[in-house]
Amino acid sequence: MSADKERKAIERLREAAFHSERLYSSPLIVTTSGGKDSDLCLVLAQRAGIPFEAIHNHTTADAPETVYHIRETFRSLEEKGISCTVNMPTYKGSRVTMWNLIPQKLIPATRLVRYCCSVLKEYGGANWFITTGVRW
Repeated sequence: MSADKERKAIERLREAAFHSERLYSSPLIVTTSGGKDSDLCLVLAQRAGIPFEAIHNHTTADAPETVYHIRETFRSLEEKGISCTVNMPTYKGSRVTMWNLIPQKLIPATRLVRYCCSVLKEYGGANWFITTGVRW
């Protein structure tokens, strides 16, 4: 990442953290999937020196290595005093996994039918400012 892009990202995180505190009296939320874009957001938030919390939505479809990476990342963040939460998704009022969501939707998720993300990853965030790592 170039120094200019890093500086811009840090400025934007500081602004988002400011607005999160001002509007919601809550720290910025950094959502993480365990991937490299999410990891970069966590690093940048730490470099920005802002108050933030980390949240991961457990999809039950991640590779074991990803789950282990998230556990290790959260352990490291918690040692630094950063609050970390693993959310267990719900759908229609009940706890849901990828494996019991497929029969409810009557089709496996595909590149064109992406219900899994909206149900398992992209929920929550009401009354919070959040940041999500998405590759350009």
